[in-house]
Amino acid sequence: MALLVSALIIGVTLGTIYGLMAFGMVASYRISGVVNLGQAGVAALCAALYWRMEAVWAVPRAAAVPATLVLGGVLGAALGLFVLRLATWAKGLVMILTLAITLLLLAAADLILPLNNPAGAPVFGSRGFDFALTYVTADQIGSFVTCIAVAAVTTWALRRTRFGLFVRVIYDDPDTAATLGIPLTGYVIRVWALAGSMAGLAGILVSTRTTLATPLLLFVMVWGLSGAVLGGLESFALAFAGGLVLGIAEGMIGSMLAGYLAPGLENLTAVVIMAVGVLYVGRKRRHLAHLQT
Repeated sequence: MALLVSALIIGVTLGTIYGLMAFGMVASYRISGVVNLGQAGVAALCAALYWRMEAVWAVPRAAAVPATLVLGGVLGAALGLFVLRLATWAKGLVMILTLAITLLLLAAADLILPLNNPAGAPVFGSRGFDFALTYVTADQIGSFVTCIAVAAVTTWALRRTRFGLFVRVIYDDPDTAATLGIPLTGYVIRVWALAGSMAGLAGILVSTRTTLATPLLLFVMVWGLSGAVLGGLESFALAFAGGLVLGIAEGMIGSMLAGYLAPGLENLTAVVIMAVGVLYVGRKRRHLAHLQT
C-alpha cells in the first residue's frame, strides 16, 4: 500500500507538468490549427537557461524564474509568427517544421549545458517530509499547486474574458472573426506566447525531477502531446486530465515494476498511448487526420 501511495505521489506531481504541456499544445492548436511540436524545444532551452542563471550567473531565483517565463513567451510568439507566415501550407508539413525547430532548440540547449547533465535547481526549495516511503519536497508541492493554478486561471481567462471570447471565435469561425475585425495575427501570437511560457514553466519544473539531458526533456513533449491527443486537441480539461493520467501511469509503472522493466521502458507507455490516440482521433475527427503522418 505504501508503495502504491508513493507511486501516486510521484505520478501526480509529474502528471500536472505533463498536463501543463498538453494545455499549451491545445491552446496553440485551437487558435491556429497547427500541432505545436516546438513546445519541447522551448521547454528544454528555458530549463537550460534557468539552470545557467541559477548555477553559473548567480541570478536570484525571484528574477530567474520570471526571466525564463518571458523567454518562453518570446520563443512561443516567434513560433506563432512563423506559423502565420506559413498559413497556406499543409498543416501536417508545418507541424513537422515545428519539430525541426525543436531539434534546433535542443541543440542550443546542449551548448548551454555542461556534459554531466546536472539536475535543475528546485524552484520552491528542497525541504520536505517523509510520507509513505517517499520524501515529499516543497518543490513537488509547489509544482503541483502552480500547475493547477496556471491551468485554472488560463481556463477562466479563456471562458470569461474578452480575450478568451475572441480566441474561441477565431477557432470556431475564422470568417466571422475576420468580419468582426478581430486581429487574427495579434491573437495567434499572444496564444502561442502563452503556450511558450507554459512550456518554459514545465521545463523548469520537470528538470528538478530528471536531469537536464535533452532527450529526457524531449519526452516531456511526448507525454504532453499524448495528453493533448487524449483530449482530442480541443478540450483543455481533457488534455490536462490526460497529462495527469499519463503521469500517474508513468509513476505507477516506474515505481511498482522497476525491477521487471528495462530502464526507460515506462516511456514506451506514452508512445503507445499517443499512437492509439492519434489513430482514434484521426478516424473520428477528419480535420485532425493529418496527425497520423
